[in-house]
Amino acid sequence: MLLSISGSLWKHTKPNWIKGNWNCFRSINAFMMREGVESLEQKGAESEIRDQYAEDSSDSDGGVVNEFKAVFKKYKKRRPPPDFSGVIVSDVRTSSILESRLIFPEPSDITTEKEELANRLGLISLSEWRVYSFPTRPGLYLIPGLLKKEQAKIWLKRAFGYANPPNITNLTIRGKDVKTDPSLLTKALRWTTLGVEYDWNTKQYPPNGRPVPEELYQLGNLISNSLKLGDMRPDATILNYYPPKSALSPHVDKSERSNAPLISMSLGQSAVYLSGALTLSEPPIPLWLRNGDFLVMHGEQRLVYHAIPCIGPKIEKQNFETNGVEEDSMIVDYLNCSRINFTIRQVNP
Repeated sequence: MLLSISGSLWKHTKPNWIKGNWNCFRSINAFMMREGVESLEQKGAESEIRDQYAEDSSDSDGGVVNEFKAVFKKYKKRRPPPDFSGVIVSDVRTSSILESRLIFPEPSDITTEKEELANRLGLISLSEWRVYSFPTRPGLYLIPGLLKKEQAKIWLKRAFGYANPPNITNLTIRGKDVKTDPSLLTKALRWTTLGVEYDWNTKQYPPNGRPVPEELYQLGNLISNSLKLGDMRPDATILNYYPPKSALSPHVDKSERSNAPLISMSLGQSAVYLSGALTLSEPPIPLWLRNGDFLVMHGEQRLVYHAIPCIGPKIEKQNFETNGVEEDSMIVDYLNCSRINFTIRQVNP
């Protein structure tokens, strides 16, 4: 059953303050200050996302220079803004380190069943799926624009719907939830865990959990099989809700007990994504992740350091339009100033 948000909920959650990026930023900042934490300009929402994943990323380790941190700081800096010309886009004509191929090169590779499933999930036609790989980083795949742009609104509604109890969010540990206070959806929601729910304190998963929503299970399995990475049985998903000017520090996803790929889907504003190595001594590759892009990490790439130093720079502004419906306007305003990321996982073998 696909999750949805009722019109009455959106009526109560629509904030008057979302009139553009600056108002979006200002309201989140004011809320964080009322909660007794530092302003968004200093830490605020940024640290709330970053610190959940934080690893030891000191400047040196036994005399070895932390090359990753230097690149992270470069793109995280806002004044003056960094030079983004070195960030890789999904176009083989602009980068020598990318290889591109159609995922389904022959019509016979496309079954009616798969095509219908892709359409139900909001994905473009299988004949248009193109994957970009990195010869120096086997197991890292980028599938740009896989989700139809108009489907971002539907998936954002689901992302907010997933934040309802009994699923756990960053608000749960404060004794709050979006069901009793729907305004928290836009003001303070930063992450949601589904299925086998990751414990941010212990950095571990419990033995089992509730099933993930069927659409996430189908999405993960379809992507994994299409890339010929084997069957995937997703049993967990972590959603991150990134407000303007937030970041995610260098970290490694190593708590899953299976070797299945990690599959992420981006909604909303673009992000600079840093894909590193097994240690912080090697500089990462900077990539653009845009609305509708999928990033897949498989094999050794599951264990590399990665990070997001910035969200929504003006040169990569993503624009979404409303269809005039009140609840749709609220969704569009959120997409126009924030980013949402789904990471579909298989915890147990």
